[in-house]
Amino acid sequence: MNTDVERTVKKIVALLLLVAASAVVAAACAKSSQGTSSSSSAAPQAAASMGMASGSNTAMTANLPIPLSKLPSEKLPPGNAARGAKLYAANCEACHGAGGKNGTVGPSLAGIGITAGQVAYMVQHPQGVDKQSGMPDLHLPANEVADIAAYVASLK
Repeated sequence: MNTDVERTVKKIVALLLLVAASAVVAAACAKSSQGTSSSSSAAPQAAASMGMASGSNTAMTANLPIPLSKLPSEKLPPGNAARGAKLYAANCEACHGAGGKNGTVGPSLAGIGITAGQVAYMVQHPQGVDKQSGMPDLHLPANEVADIAAYVASLK
């Protein structure tokens, strides 16, 4: 009987540790998603939530750590956006949203005007601009980075 109680206690402790770790990760993600912004265009719903007129064609802010004009660019070979879409779905979509829209943890990327070189820089050096970025270093081969970069840069 004592071993059943011990197992139950261990399970409860493990669950509490998991909940605590999840809270820490959520707090880190929320902190890393706050930063200075740069110009972008996005869906009318996002415009309304940011206090802008929903019919406006004016530039909106992307939730990037620095303005796009200051984001470094990586040199890379031309990528294949169709292959990049599949790689994006497997590696990026969970945080940045399907089609680069409605990112949950990371910023939405569709229509912000980011170049393929800038995408490549952020993928290869996620803490290169923001040391507290929650973006993981994916360690992708150069050809896959180029494909993802081509896809993200093509998002409208």
